[in-house]
Amino acid sequence: MSFTTSVKQELCRVSRERACCRTAELAALFRAAGSFHILPDDKYGLQASFGLSATARTAVSLVRAFDLPVEVRVREERRLAQGKRYEIYLEGSDRLVQFLNETGILSDKLTLQESVPHRIIKQPCCKAAFLRGAFLAAGSISEPGSPAHLEVYSHNHGFLVTLVELARESGMKLSLVDRRRNPAVYSKSLESIRNFLVLTGAHRGALELEEQSIMSAVRAAANRRANFDQANAARCCRAAARQVKAIEKLKKMGVYKSLSAGLVEVAELRLKHDSLTIGELGRRADPPLSKSAVNHRLRRLVEKAEKL
Repeated sequence: MSFTTSVKQELCRVSRERACCRTAELAALFRAAGSFHILPDDKYGLQASFGLSATARTAVSLVRAFDLPVEVRVREERRLAQGKRYEIYLEGSDRLVQFLNETGILSDKLTLQESVPHRIIKQPCCKAAFLRGAFLAAGSISEPGSPAHLEVYSHNHGFLVTLVELARESGMKLSLVDRRRNPAVYSKSLESIRNFLVLTGAHRGALELEEQSIMSAVRAAANRRANFDQANAARCCRAAARQVKAIEKLKKMGVYKSLSAGLVEVAELRLKHDSLTIGELGRRADPPLSKSAVNHRLRRLVEKAEKL
């Protein structure tokens, strides 16, 4: 099961007790995934198609709260192997027109409205319900641990603008991308996506997203530390090899006997322990030497060898 499906199923289990929130969620569901039809004999039709059965059941449950008859059909979508599509149909006259007006699809003058009436989304709970309905109908989210990406697509520009505004009012940032095929609003901010999930009711999804984000950060930090340690070890090996070579050159050229006792002590330690760090060499000296002192003496040995 994908993370998008898991989040949508969690959102479908959210309690919907207030009538205003049910109206706001239905308004988003039908705007994102529905189409309006004018039928013969002064009748109207409303159709919505969903890719997840849980979303279709949620839409049917919300519609029935308005005492409207609803028909459900299952259609096999062969294109691009998308699987089944769950379609709900509403058909009627006066009662359906009233419902379409209540959900903001039709204006008081019975014309289609591109923008969402403010009365539907004026309360904070209704804003959250509208965003939840939009994601259920046409949303997707990246898997935890991968680069954060949340998206809601629609060809209704006014609907997308409303989503951007609602997100901003709720302290989140959604950006609008006007693509030719699938215009959408999206966010690549992990914080905004997490807040979106919490606001709409997907608390478990938000926790899973946060957990994977922390694990990814820990793994990245561990990898950086391991790479740093590896690079540091490589530098130490190269430096030790250069120092051993310099000391051997000093011995070969007969300069070694003229060195001071301090330089000879450090040189002997380096020849005997060619894999130790400067700090470890300093602790083996008698008396112990600081890292700075050992490093200074080894550098003088290398400089003397280079002058020969």
